[in-house]
Amino acid sequence: MLSELKEAFKDVFSKQIRGLIWLTALTTLLVFIVLFGLFVFAMSFFELAEYPWLEKTLEVLGYVLFFIMSLMLFPAVATFVSGFFIDSVVDRTAKKNNISNLRAVPLSESLVLSGVGAFKGVSLSALLIPVSLTVGLIPFVNMVPIVLYYVLNGRLLAREYFYAVALRYAAKNDADEIFDRYAGYWTKGGIIIAVLMTVPVINVISPLIAMSFMQRLFLKKQQDSK
Repeated sequence: MLSELKEAFKDVFSKQIRGLIWLTALTTLLVFIVLFGLFVFAMSFFELAEYPWLEKTLEVLGYVLFFIMSLMLFPAVATFVSGFFIDSVVDRTAKKNNISNLRAVPLSESLVLSGVGAFKGVSLSALLIPVSLTVGLIPFVNMVPIVLYYVLNGRLLAREYFYAVALRYAAKNDADEIFDRYAGYWTKGGIIIAVLMTVPVINVISPLIAMSFMQRLFLKKQQDSK
C-alpha cells in the first residue's frame, strides 16, 4: 500500500497532473482564508474593556482553537474541494497509465458525493472537538480522540474517494460489492489519506494525492482479483 502511495505522489507531480496542484491549493486555501476572515470578524465583537488581560488571553486561546479546528476540519473541506477536480485527476492518471473506456460521471454527481462526504466529516469533527478539549490534559486518555479521529475519518474518506474512482470503472452495484468485500483494505487507505490531510503543506495538495492513491489501490485490487 505504501508503494502505491509513493507512486501517487509521482502521479501528482507528473506533467499530466501538475497543473492541477495550483488550482487545488489555491481553492483550498481560499476556503480557509474566508473562514479565518469570518472568525476574526466574529472575534471583533468580543470585548472585555474592564479586563483587558482576560480579553487578550481569550483571544489567544481563540486563535489556538481555530488552528486546532482547522486541522480537524481540513479533511472535510479538502474532500469537498476535490469534487471539482475528481474527473480531471482520474482521467489524467488513466491516460498516463494507458487506461481507456472510463465511465462518464457528471460534475454534479461528483460534487454531491464530495459534499455529502464533507458534511459527514464536519459533523464528525464537530463531535470530536469537545471530547478532545475535555480529555486533552489526561495522559494516555487524550490519545483516544486522536485515534477515533483518524479511524472514523479514514472510513469516511475511504468511502468517498473509493466511489469517486470506482464509479468511473464500474456500475454502482459492482462498486458496492467491491467496497463491501474489501472494506478493511479501503479503510486502511482512508486512514493514510486522513493522515496526509493533517500534515502541513502536504495537506494542501492531499486531495490530488488521495485521488491518485485510491485509483491505484482500486486498479491493484482489481488486478489481484482476476
